[in-house]
Amino acid sequence: MTGPKPWDYIIVGGGIAGCVVASRLKRYRPSSRILLIEAGPDVSGNKDILHFSALNFIGGQFDWGYKTAPQKHFDGREIDIPSGRALGGGSVINACGWLRGAEADYDDWAEIVNDIRWGYEGQLPYFKMTERWFSDDPEALDAHGRDGAMQIESPSYTKRVYPLTETTEKAWAEIGVKVLPRADLNAGNNLGLAELNENRSKGARQIAPSVYPLDGVTVYTDTLVQSIVLDGPRATGIILADGTEISSQEVIVASGAYRTPQLLMLSGIGPRETLEKHGIEVKVENPHVGKNFNDHVMVHLNWKLKDPSKGHAFGSGNPLFSQPEFAMGVPFTWIAGTTIDRGALEAAIAQDEGSCTPDHCLFEKDRALMETLVMYLGSAPVGVDGKHISTALMASKPTSRGTVTITSKDPKDPPLLDPNYFATEVDKTVWRYSLRQATQLMTGNTALGHVISGETPYTGFEPIGTDSTDEYLDRRVRAQAGSTFHGSSSCSMGKVVDGELRVKRVQNLRIVDASVFPISIGAHIQAAVYALAEQAAVIIAGQAS
Repeated sequence: MTGPKPWDYIIVGGGIAGCVVASRLKRYRPSSRILLIEAGPDVSGNKDILHFSALNFIGGQFDWGYKTAPQKHFDGREIDIPSGRALGGGSVINACGWLRGAEADYDDWAEIVNDIRWGYEGQLPYFKMTERWFSDDPEALDAHGRDGAMQIESPSYTKRVYPLTETTEKAWAEIGVKVLPRADLNAGNNLGLAELNENRSKGARQIAPSVYPLDGVTVYTDTLVQSIVLDGPRATGIILADGTEISSQEVIVASGAYRTPQLLMLSGIGPRETLEKHGIEVKVENPHVGKNFNDHVMVHLNWKLKDPSKGHAFGSGNPLFSQPEFAMGVPFTWIAGTTIDRGALEAAIAQDEGSCTPDHCLFEKDRALMETLVMYLGSAPVGVDGKHISTALMASKPTSRGTVTITSKDPKDPPLLDPNYFATEVDKTVWRYSLRQATQLMTGNTALGHVISGETPYTGFEPIGTDSTDEYLDRRVRAQAGSTFHGSSSCSMGKVVDGELRVKRVQNLRIVDASVFPISIGAHIQAAVYALAEQAAVIIAGQAS
């Protein structure tokens, strides 16, 4: 008597990457038997999550609610790291920002792994496959898709013209940050000023299983996986947390940068000392599992308006903001990608690495080191009071690296996340320069400086000035910085997987998620994850030309 027929593919993790891979594999190989396993619920019928106010779901029922280990360089603070816990993963709780990063990021990736498929030109067709770009400008369509899976929108496309839209653009120009061609940050160059792009359709969130249909795919939700079954050097299936064993011809792990290294370690793949510490048999020793982990840090600053009665900010009672178009996306227009003084960067690199060569990746190619948004509302702790607007700064190319590891053999216990934020002189230097630049933008002799009276700092701090000391700016970052939940690189390509996404020294096991990025992508990472998964499905199905 024989057991049930093995699945062709088991995909562990029903987040963005898992949904894309499952959907595309079913399309490329219609006869294949695919099982997609997700630890969270199916929320595709929940209409409440579709609107931009659904950022409230961060910290809610669809969030794993991780915290970091105490961060040495953030005065021992434990930082919240949201992570989507539902079918669709991060697409259920994120802010829908659609940003690729710089062409240089992907070319660095290709160079590291010696595989041009992962360079910008290699991944561009897969970015296009994800997009229904809002503009039919022929020049825009060199960089964008028009018939892809998701609608991509912008404030101008949805007719969201805010009272400070032109003022903000003018202020950036006054400090030397000009608008990019077509105001497009997603065409390979992210150094300059551009319009926000969001993967929304008429303002509504597009969760991954809705835009990548799972018809014909068997989906288990609310199901946690204990480990991958290894028979010698081959993966033969998975074991659920309840002990059920399920066989498969191939296992694809798509559990994200936090859970994927945990699952590998629970399966006996990882650093020997970690596995032995927790009584796990070492099946495949690989010290790189859980290493190279990185995340983007964000700091919000609140700026007090000179005359709140002019209705510049949400919460002011301005009737403009009650118009329906202003519920179609997050309340800002522009994203600025900036770099810093080369001499300061060279000195910081030399301090971290012992020397700095002219071909160092951080200035060999054009790319932004900081992303800054001017938001037309106050941020915590001030809130939406009509008297403040705010800036959100995100360091897009951190050089600090940390780890992901396990605390026990139980998959129900969260992984131990240590991004080691703010550990390098480069990261500190980028933040100091960028905070001063933001202060010049908001309070200097600029269009915004004429409407802002100054910063409203956290309790215990004085307002930031362009002459604030390095030590003071470091204190502000240590006290205020939080995660943008862009964790990546914890199972890096070249170290843990090869260019085909196969786990090294294990047959029939692949990883498809942000954990395989060998670098920090200089952007909000969901667009890169979608493109990665599109190309992965082509590779796995053998569809590559």
